[in-house]
Amino acid sequence: MIDRSLLMKAASWTPEQKALYTDLVDQLLRRNPRGRRLVAVEGRDGVGKTHFADALQVAFARAGVEAFRASADDFHRPQAFRYRQGRDSPKGYYEDAFDVELLDRVLLHPFRMGGSTGFVTRAFDLRADRAVEMEWETAGPDVVLIVDGVFLQRPALAGKWHAVVYLDADERTRGERMRARDGAHPDPRHESHRRYREAHDLYERAVNPRRKAAFIVDNSDWRRPVQVFADSC
Repeated sequence: MIDRSLLMKAASWTPEQKALYTDLVDQLLRRNPRGRRLVAVEGRDGVGKTHFADALQVAFARAGVEAFRASADDFHRPQAFRYRQGRDSPKGYYEDAFDVELLDRVLLHPFRMGGSTGFVTRAFDLRADRAVEMEWETAGPDVVLIVDGVFLQRPALAGKWHAVVYLDADERTRGERMRARDGAHPDPRHESHRRYREAHDLYERAVNPRRKAAFIVDNSDWRRPVQVFADSC
């Protein structure tokens, strides 16, 4: 059942947001009009993944389709495991930060199975560095799951998604967003960002996520998002 309060959130959208979100959902529904559908929203830190994925949930509601939300950030591993290759290791961040197996086992796989199979949208509290009690949810046969996060097209998750939306934003914008959100240095090229920056470099060399994504969106101005077509990249 669609949460009617979601529809009210569209009232603050700009005309550009309304057009982009509506068109994107129309395209997603044309690609997969029925069944359990999984949509990934990924990109580098500060591109606005969570905000964008939340907006897609609203856009699906406006189209009469129930959509669930989850984030890869809620499937982190404990700190001791995350840093086992070193506190500043980019390779360690890419390989060890997220419990991809758990994400698939309790969320993606059971969601795709449908029926009465339960799924979990949150398993870890990153701030408290501890697992949380899993709350199992169920859904109808024709619903969408939107997951935001980094590295969502990694080999372990290949073939899991019906569609991937890859977000871009210019460095200055990403830096300012990270500063406002986390108090981080506003320049993504600063040494304090090296672990994460180089992990994304590693991922992009290995996977080329932009090329494999179904949709690419320039989200530098989140009030005026623009779809970038693959043949122009």
